Amino acid sequence: MRQRTVIIYNITFLAFLFFVIAFFFALVYMVLDFLEIGRVIDHYASIRHQEKPIDHFTSSLYFSFITLFSVGYGDMTPFGLSKGVAIIEATIGHVIPIAIVIKYILFTPRSIMNAIRKD
Repeated sequence: MRQRTVIIYNITFLAFLFFVIAFFFALVYMVLDFLEIGRVIDHYASIRHQEKPIDHFTSSLYFSFITLFSVGYGDMTPFGLSKGVAIIEATIGHVIPIAIVIKYILFTPRSIMNAIRKD
């Protein structure tokens, strides 16, 4: 039962970690847009729609999640300093899964190894 709790805790922690990272980068995109030194443009929304304050937040959050998980649909494009921030975020999105694989596959904790041997 303890191994199951550890696994659930780890999954919850990783989901929370990804959410916090994506939310942080969304705030960075919003600040860059506010300072007019970096902008994320939605190619399918009207200019009038993109000027709404709520759209700045939702577009930044959407772009941040898409960039972090490296899907990149192509419907939004960063300009200015947002390009550099997007590169950093995409790199983090690639490194975290590699770190998970190294930690849990190559260096499996003893408690999980013992549970596997019992089965």
